[in-house]
Amino acid sequence: MSKTSTIRFHATRYPHWGRYAGIGQFTRHLDANQFRVDYHLANDDDSGLPLPGKARRARVRERVQRSGMAWYKLSDLAAEMRAFAGCAFGRADIVHFLDGEHGVQFLPGWLDRWAMHDIPVVASYHQPPDLLPDLVDPRVVAQLDAVVLVSPSQEAFFKGLLPPDKVVTILHGIDTDFFCPATAPAPRPFRCITAGHWLRDWQAIKAAAETLQSDPSIEFHVVTGGDTGLQGLPNVVQHSGLSDAELVALYQSCHLGFLPLIDSTANNSLLEMIACGLPLLSTDILSVRAYAGDMRGAILLPPAERHGHADVIRQLAGDEGRRLALAKGARERALELSWQHIAPHYGALYARLLQEKRGGRAALAHAGREGRAQ
Repeated sequence: MSKTSTIRFHATRYPHWGRYAGIGQFTRHLDANQFRVDYHLANDDDSGLPLPGKARRARVRERVQRSGMAWYKLSDLAAEMRAFAGCAFGRADIVHFLDGEHGVQFLPGWLDRWAMHDIPVVASYHQPPDLLPDLVDPRVVAQLDAVVLVSPSQEAFFKGLLPPDKVVTILHGIDTDFFCPATAPAPRPFRCITAGHWLRDWQAIKAAAETLQSDPSIEFHVVTGGDTGLQGLPNVVQHSGLSDAELVALYQSCHLGFLPLIDSTANNSLLEMIACGLPLLSTDILSVRAYAGDMRGAILLPPAERHGHADVIRQLAGDEGRRLALAKGARERALELSWQHIAPHYGALYARLLQEKRGGRAALAHAGREGRAQ
């Protein structure tokens, strides 16, 4: 019987994420006969390393950020220290940092210094390529055994830092059991829903809402905790602090996922919308196109045509047949991206890395035996 391998995961705790959000969801669907999941969360602040004195904490933080990893915090340093201890005591066969932009900096070097070469270190990266130069230290990336990307738009950046076989793109997944369509048609008026905040094109959203504000049959619902510039528009309802169940109920009461973006890689809101059977109206960029698949559930407008959103919304509000066809396609695409389909790609990556490391150990042992025989 083959040995079950322990995968030690390190991720960032984001308070605004619900139970069913985030890339770490795939760990629930790994083959338990192959992998044991050891999951750790770090706060997105300095609280994980309780050094006495603000001045001392500031000096340490400044020092660990000199490499250029502007999002790396003292809680990340504490997490890496715990990961190293786990490796030293034989509690990890692979370490995977799910937030590479600010999760991993020192562990690969520590493992190399202490001759623990047989523990692969993996990192996932989430930010668009235009942001990565200010968040990623190429020297750290070069020490990794693999990087996992969530969009093909990131590939060129990382393939310039690592051999191509160490760069793996695995699309983000979604819990299609929890995020699912309503059992009854959504009531009127026609509701467009926008969710999230990072890299949303609020100017485009505002332009569409302003254009349609005289039409009482169309509403805009926005789920975010940040400033949007939409305050005061009579056809916009803003939501915040929703529970998971309330969020799903809101999706199910809407007719269209409206998600103009400045940039993107993976997007939780996009996946939640299509899983709930909402047609997607978004921006035609490489990452969104990758998640939209064959476009049977989405309408994507080029960034230069953002003025066209209002026309598309008006058309869909008046064409139930087309909207329902897009809704069917959106749900079908979401099912293709369910975590049950995505998790095996991670399992295959881990199995390959373990085989490569174990093969390397066997080759070293064989070379040692031959050397002694001579």
